[in-house]
Amino acid sequence: MILKKIKNINKNKIGINIMIISLSISGLLSITSGAVLNKLNIKPKNKVKIKIVEKQVPKKKSNIPTLKEITVEVNEPISVNINDYIENLDDIEPKVLKKFKLDTSLVNVTQAGNYNYTISYKDKKYNGTVTVKEKELPIINNMTLKEISLELGSKLPQNLNDYVVESIPEEAKNKVVINLSKVNTNMAGTYQYTVTYKDKIYTGNIIIYESQPQIITPEKKEEEEKKPEPTEPTNPPEQSNDNNTQQP
Repeated sequence: MILKKIKNINKNKIGINIMIISLSISGLLSITSGAVLNKLNIKPKNKVKIKIVEKQVPKKKSNIPTLKEITVEVNEPISVNINDYIENLDDIEPKVLKKFKLDTSLVNVTQAGNYNYTISYKDKKYNGTVTVKEKELPIINNMTLKEISLELGSKLPQNLNDYVVESIPEEAKNKVVINLSKVNTNMAGTYQYTVTYKDKIYTGNIIIYESQPQIITPEKKEEEEKKPEPTEPTNPPEQSNDNNTQQP
């Protein structure tokens, strides 16, 4: 009776071994079969690695544009390509992007300031900003101003080079401001004028002087009297035209 039980146990053990080996080959070992293997100290000859890969689900695009802050210099043309104004192009479907409309009509590139632009899609509008800034001006470390002398009643010079010793770059000339408001050309004296560039102010002098009356000495008067008076040119006598006389 005991012997039969042992035989049955051996048969069961062989059956278990067959089941475990079969599961091991097919790569479907479970925690339970692993526990049985550990308990029976049986190591499978063939091992199967199972790699679990997460399925990538495509992300749905929002089709809501995030607009860029655009900066240009005065008189610099702005782009007409709508792609240059959208920050998140990857979040916009191509077929939707084609239906976007760009409006930059409120942007004035000839004058510095902040301007709005819009991108519209169906009944929605998205607002962005274009900043137009002044061009970077050349650096002028110093200006040497001239001392100008003018006769009473003269007109003041209008050329920048008449006031500044150094040569000023063309792109900076329009930003140089000359202030002559304190100069009175109808009154003799010394007056100050200023030249401003960026945040620097330079000061120069303009001298208005009276013309000196001419002093005539006796010797000079005598010389003037000895000069011959200019004579009026005499007209040559008229010549008769012989062609008009008749022969007898």
